[in-house]
Amino acid sequence: MATVSVTELTAIDLRESLVSGETQIEPFVDQHWEFVADLDAQVNAFCSFDKEVVTAQASDLLAQRSRPQPLGSLYGVPIGIKDIIDTVDYPTAYGSAIHQGRYPVVDATIVRRLKHAGALIFGKTVTTEFATFVPGPTRNPHNLEHTPGGSSSGSAAAVASGMVPVAIGSQTNGSVIRPASYCGVYGFKPSFGVIPRTGMLAQSPSLDQVGVFARSIEDLALVTQVMSGDDGLDIGASRRSPQQLLDICRNEPPLAPKFCFVKTPWWNKVDPQAQQVYEDFVASNDSIVWAELPQVVEEAVRWHACINEAELLFSLQRELRQHPDGLSKALKDRLEQARSVTTIDYLLAKDRIPHVAAAFDEYFDYFDAILTPAALGTAPHSLESTGDPIMQTVWSMAHLPSLNLPLFRLDNGLPLGVQAVGKAHDDARLLRSARWLVNSIATES
Repeated sequence: MATVSVTELTAIDLRESLVSGETQIEPFVDQHWEFVADLDAQVNAFCSFDKEVVTAQASDLLAQRSRPQPLGSLYGVPIGIKDIIDTVDYPTAYGSAIHQGRYPVVDATIVRRLKHAGALIFGKTVTTEFATFVPGPTRNPHNLEHTPGGSSSGSAAAVASGMVPVAIGSQTNGSVIRPASYCGVYGFKPSFGVIPRTGMLAQSPSLDQVGVFARSIEDLALVTQVMSGDDGLDIGASRRSPQQLLDICRNEPPLAPKFCFVKTPWWNKVDPQAQQVYEDFVASNDSIVWAELPQVVEEAVRWHACINEAELLFSLQRELRQHPDGLSKALKDRLEQARSVTTIDYLLAKDRIPHVAAAFDEYFDYFDAILTPAALGTAPHSLESTGDPIMQTVWSMAHLPSLNLPLFRLDNGLPLGVQAVGKAHDDARLLRSARWLVNSIATES
């Protein structure tokens, strides 16, 4: 289906248009609301949005123009928030019937920071059940019979269809990069701890990370920058300073970046046409060379599963005990299997996290980023599955920053991305290098 929006502007360009007065915020919001309400009847990206809430926010933003303070860096930018992140204006149900109608009493830290920057919280986007593998109703905007991926299904689809220029998601395994690839948008999972998770579902606290979907790398940098920094509550973000990403991202690198492309041990699972596209991509770029991954990556998949299963069981113990009929059979089966994870296996797996990250340090001595498939292929022709996250598992386990670059479209008309991975807490370098790569490809074409 066509994805025609009231505005095709990036978040940064839209903000400039609103601040300058070229675009008037209240008429823009009214017009955009009608567009979203009509399109979402087909895509089902939002699980909750309310015109009165959006209109009230627009009125508040209009009033800010008469005040002496400068307007925020996201002034008037509509943003979708994944339904595992608390918002006082909309219910947060974690994609589960058990929590339908749950209104948090305070916003999540990141929502509060987005509002402070002037963002317009447009609505809550669909998540899979408790951000696991059981799909919600969202469809891929490029073909409604295909999955948008998960668990940040609605966030990826909302950006891809033009309903919002930016949406917030999360990744525990592959829940940002995979749907970004399937839906053909930029997606960014920063280093672990860059963005605090206070007020977000704690599915697997050792692995959970906030992520961003957007129309440009600069938008990713700006929104991540706004949300970043220790909030005094999330131990994962403890003593982490706010990131200064946008200016660095926009600067030209001092030297032309160098990249390595790794096929990974799961290359034989990659769709044959996707394999050919990736091979041609490397062959046509002098800045990219082939490389092999260390053997630790295969063990990392097992360690990731061990951590994820044990912490998911702990996170959902109350729901499993008090509301078992409210859980899908697939999730209940997964929770029962998680009981087999022993304490020693769990602790050993957690102990491996920094070691897995360190295994890639030598790569970043020579390369600005590691490139790899963002998915095994394009979005599967099904709404019963969100696809395989295997191409993200190692990087999520290692807490490394990763980024989807929406570079390709296969013969079936669906998008396919390249995943770029950076050194831990060198997020600005990753964004800058990726922007350079995308620009160099655009120049050559």
